[in-house]
Amino acid sequence: MSERRPGPILVTGANSGIGLATVLMLASRGWTVYGTVRSEDKADELRRRARAQEVGRRVHGVVLDVSDHEAVVEAWKDLPVFYGVVNNAGYAESGAVEEVTAAQARRQLGINLIAPAVVASCALPGMRRRGQGRIVMVSSIAGRAAIMPLNAWYHASKFGLEALSDVLRVEVAAFGVKVVIVEPGFFRTNIELRAREKSGSRRRRDSPYAAAYERMDRLLDLVERVAPKPDAVARAIATALESRRPRQRYVVGLDALATVATQAFTPREITDFAMQLVGGLTGRSDKSS
Repeated sequence: MSERRPGPILVTGANSGIGLATVLMLASRGWTVYGTVRSEDKADELRRRARAQEVGRRVHGVVLDVSDHEAVVEAWKDLPVFYGVVNNAGYAESGAVEEVTAAQARRQLGINLIAPAVVASCALPGMRRRGQGRIVMVSSIAGRAAIMPLNAWYHASKFGLEALSDVLRVEVAAFGVKVVIVEPGFFRTNIELRAREKSGSRRRRDSPYAAAYERMDRLLDLVERVAPKPDAVARAIATALESRRPRQRYVVGLDALATVATQAFTPREITDFAMQLVGGLTGRSDKSS
């Protein structure tokens, strides 16, 4: 694509899933893209994937842990002035509220909510000088509707990200900067697998939520097998960056659209009961009291 692009783009969490698909798609559309990864090995893999797609000269790996907020501020001094940033890095802290520690909850919020704010804050001075810019927040349908048992902290981080983005959009509009939220449904990103790995210590046989963990594991295994690749999300992100008048929100995926419709017309009592059924939470499993 020969159209001249207004500047480089930064994509966080660029080594897999939505982040990798976005880096490759943007590069194929003529953007210069910097992708953050957490190790040199992952940076090498990112560059290899870019070369395989014949976009290697437009893709730059940046070894940076966005959960280290001070490191992000320091690293920014060596980065170019970005036209856009795509805050994609994140993970799911799976577990019942009762069984997730405060430290685990803080880490979930630190990566999914605070890190995007830090990245946006670092990018904004350059965007103001340019008089234009885009900040794309990759949220989730989980930021619109609390529908997944055993994922309260993930929901909280994404609900918080959407609230932060709505306020930020108003604060920076006069500078020519647009803030866009992308809300994917389930796509093949391995986020569910990583969530189960992180929460393995909570899946003990004597947990009062043991049956719910097993039920959700089976459900997520099924979803992971049938979920589409994240290319549609990457296309929505590209549209958010390239459109002269982007929407405030892009809902991506049939399941996400169905969730929005269901939320609009279904009483909360019914969705609560449906969540109990899906999660296997309809009967008491704690026999100790």
